Amino acid sequence: MAAYELVIVGGGNLGLWTAYHLAKRGMRRILVCERYWAGYGATMRSAGIVRQQGGSETAVKLGKWSRELYLELANELGVDSGFREVGYYVVASSAMEKAVFQRLVELRRAHGVANEWLEPDELKRRLPYVDWDRFAGATFTPNDGFVEPAIIARNIAMAARARGVELLERCEVRAIEPRDSGYAVVTDRGTFEAERVLNAGGPRGARQIGALLGIDIPVAASRHMVMSFPTRPESMPPDFPMMFVLSSGYYLRPDEQGVLIGFSNPLEQADPSDRFLLEFDWDYYQSIKSDWESAIPGLQGLRPGRAWTGSIDYTPDQLPIIDEARFGFYVLAAGGHGIMWGPALGLKMAELIVDERVVDLPADEIRLSRFAEGRAAADAIHLPFPQ
Repeated sequence: MAAYELVIVGGGNLGLWTAYHLAKRGMRRILVCERYWAGYGATMRSAGIVRQQGGSETAVKLGKWSRELYLELANELGVDSGFREVGYYVVASSAMEKAVFQRLVELRRAHGVANEWLEPDELKRRLPYVDWDRFAGATFTPNDGFVEPAIIARNIAMAARARGVELLERCEVRAIEPRDSGYAVVTDRGTFEAERVLNAGGPRGARQIGALLGIDIPVAASRHMVMSFPTRPESMPPDFPMMFVLSSGYYLRPDEQGVLIGFSNPLEQADPSDRFLLEFDWDYYQSIKSDWESAIPGLQGLRPGRAWTGSIDYTPDQLPIIDEARFGFYVLAAGGHGIMWGPALGLKMAELIVDERVVDLPADEIRLSRFAEGRAAADAIHLPFPQ
């Protein structure tokens, strides 16, 4: 049996970024096992939003660090980062949301993120194509943006392998067996000895991989729908800033020469199946599109070009898990923000594995034990997820 310092289960954004950071810090003999292809699951089906406007200290820091890491990796590789900086408005629909958002501006500024609160009159001047009479205002960060998931998957896989990481695709993990010196990881491509194992299984893997060792990982898969329109209203510039209407659970960003809209149904239930391709909810699309057509009248009548579903791995509080669940067995989950936080989550997991601690993040927002202890509190800025 081949022996490794670490076997990572899951070759998506989280697993590959962790492998990259560990190799950069000098770890050798790292194996990533991906049951399909690198980035094939939640990563490739993401809309690619990179937002620093989180609703907690952890969310703000992870967003800020991830944006920087995407750009740094591109410089290292000498390729395009896949990141487009267009700015992001997070919209408040009520006086209650306005009060929460205004408090969050101070939190973000305290952690080095440029963020401001804007009243509807100023927003009308900046984005005249939006009906701001419907809203109470918005927060804005000018250097938020989005990434192209296919480019991100290419870049991080290339970077990890360039640093000596071994990646096995079509390599499904069937069992994890504790040994005196570590673990035996049984896959359909052989059994591998590992000193340590990282569970980065994502929406449809993290809970199942934890169960192989009798560990409950509170990660579930939720359907998220994305629709791309090949054209845009003439009133919207090509690189129009992104916009997230939190209360309605949808956001917009540029997409080639058109508009991309992502949305989630607040009544969606967790998906316990092992499928990656979920059915698109056309009924919900028909019910919600009047909301964004009312907010941005120019969107009325646009014909969709593409539509797909993605799986989001969410936790009960929409915050990540970065922890050692048992000796030598680590858990990394994104809390619903895999593309948004992946680079920084990989950085912090590498820190935990090498240094045996995580610095600069509140322990009660990343430890697995917070759920059993009843200390989880939801992040304020997130898509609607099942309870």
